[in-house]
Amino acid sequence: MNRNSITKQIAVAAGFLALTFAPGIISAQSSSQPPAQDQNQTAPARHEGRMRGAMKGLNLTDDQKAQMKKIHESTKAQMDFLNKDESLTADQKAAKIHELRQGAREQMVKLLTPDQRQQMEANVRALRASRKEQQQQKPPQTQPQS
Repeated sequence: MNRNSITKQIAVAAGFLALTFAPGIISAQSSSQPPAQDQNQTAPARHEGRMRGAMKGLNLTDDQKAQMKKIHESTKAQMDFLNKDESLTADQKAAKIHELRQGAREQMVKLLTPDQRQQMEANVRALRASRKEQQQQKPPQTQPQS
């Protein structure tokens, strides 16, 4: 495989993993306000939907699943710690969270076989195309005038 192809696969995997971590980060950043009960019940469903979409057909081994879960839990714990750290500014927290997520993505991509990476890339492309189509079908939102 050439270097450009590997770089592209890593970028696609990074995008997928960013989507995977987004719900946890959003809820962690708004931890000063307790989430509504409905949000607690629907957030895992949205997360599971994303996971199934991008991970569909990858046939991860039990070992791969366990290692990915371990990476995810470790990253989440580190993000929770960062979000509670009052000595950091919002920009510093955002930068550190970005670094944590990037590191987690790289670790998870390394766990995949070349065939799995290729399948995931195809799944992510299909999800993006679907999302783009849905956005084009929505009427533009108007801003309320003040």
